[in-house]
Amino acid sequence: MPPYSYREMVKEAKASLNVSGGETRPAMLLLEDLFGMGTADFLLDGDREVPPSEQDRYKRALARIINGEPYQYVVGSAWFYGEKFKVSKETLIPRNETEELVELVLELEQDDGRKVVDIGCGTGVIGLTLAAAWHDNEVILTDVSGAALEITKENARTLGVVPKIMQGSLFEPLMAKSMKVDCVISNPPYIGYNEMDDMGDSVINHEPALALFAEDEGLGLYKSMIDQLEHVLHPGGMVYFEIGWKQGAALADYATARWPKVMPQVKKDMNGNDRILYFRWEV
Repeated sequence: MPPYSYREMVKEAKASLNVSGGETRPAMLLLEDLFGMGTADFLLDGDREVPPSEQDRYKRALARIINGEPYQYVVGSAWFYGEKFKVSKETLIPRNETEELVELVLELEQDDGRKVVDIGCGTGVIGLTLAAAWHDNEVILTDVSGAALEITKENARTLGVVPKIMQGSLFEPLMAKSMKVDCVISNPPYIGYNEMDDMGDSVINHEPALALFAEDEGLGLYKSMIDQLEHVLHPGGMVYFEIGWKQGAALADYATARWPKVMPQVKKDMNGNDRILYFRWEV
């Protein structure tokens, strides 16, 4: 490879991204995520020659982005609630809207020793963020995917938290140990198979189907959890679900049909779409 500077490398990358029809921001972001070179460093050292190994690593990452692979998978991390979390192709990339779920839970749940479970935790961003914010509450994270839980464990070590981590589908790990909690939180797969045509190619081609799709037009896993709340949740405990933008009314109706005393509420996200269904479980 001919020697050239970081500045020239970034200029060339921006041109390639522009030609491919993509945003040019990844050209600079890759410098920081791959080499720890922030904007200030670039302004000072941008004319420095790029070592061949870094040049090769940068170009391989750039090619993956141009080919449509999500940026977070290329660099192996994603930001959530001010922290950087490791991600892999076995886990869903955290969305900004999910931060609003965390904010609502922190607003409504006291840090007084209650037991909280994050069902289908994926990278662990919800449960681990809560565990880092609380001192007295006990947080449990579950997922059916062992590969996802390995990522969760790495993220827990990075954050310096030590939650209980259990493998299994939905409530099965808790029920197997006859465990009951005070709060159930879940952002499960909620896209119906009938909605696949509405999804972008980047999501369909790269993010794990196990973390995206569910039966019954995306409602299947919610309904299973609602049906089994008596096995894992103490009476008076809270339920928080992140939901699809068209699912609020149907899930609220299902919850009240199954448990007539509950009063589900639906909270909209930053884009004005229904995003969180939550209620206090009363028998």
